[in-house]
Amino acid sequence: MSVGGLWNARTPRERVLIILGVVVLFVAGYLVVVPQEANKAGMLASSVARKRYMEELQRKRDADDKLAELKPKLDTIAYKETSEKVIPLVLKTLHEHAAKAGVHLRELKPLRPRQMGDATKVSLTVRFTGVFSQVIPFVYYLEDPQGKLVVEKLNVSSPDPKSRQVDVEVQVALFTVEEAGAPGGKKS
Repeated sequence: MSVGGLWNARTPRERVLIILGVVVLFVAGYLVVVPQEANKAGMLASSVARKRYMEELQRKRDADDKLAELKPKLDTIAYKETSEKVIPLVLKTLHEHAAKAGVHLRELKPLRPRQMGDATKVSLTVRFTGVFSQVIPFVYYLEDPQGKLVVEKLNVSSPDPKSRQVDVEVQVALFTVEEAGAPGGKKS
């Protein structure tokens, strides 16, 4: 039997499949034989790889040193208890600051805590109405460097231009770091 006889014995569908198979074989053979630039980029010389490894290792050590340097600072500005235990203490502190400033807090709304690395950020929204001259001391009490509270946002608006009263919305943030040995603390 000749090649022409074999070809004529095939249906048109089988002929198309044979042609596609031959094309796939040629493309595969070409990709195997001809070197590609992407393949060369995948392998590094051992000296280059060692140099990059050492550079990245040094960057990691520098970051660990910086973290160790910042750890004591974090301990001074963050609470050691869980966010559930800190909220009542912070609410008490906010009421004390308000009493010192002479304002009455209308609304205290804790927002959802967010995990940020080893620390948990807890935000609270505080709303009140007062005389502007009493608002400023309250904000200063919140931003006391000895305290652990930070003012994230401050919105002051006047409902009536003739009135000395202002509506204030303050978003206060604090950070908590659970110790491994703290009661109720968890270590992952």
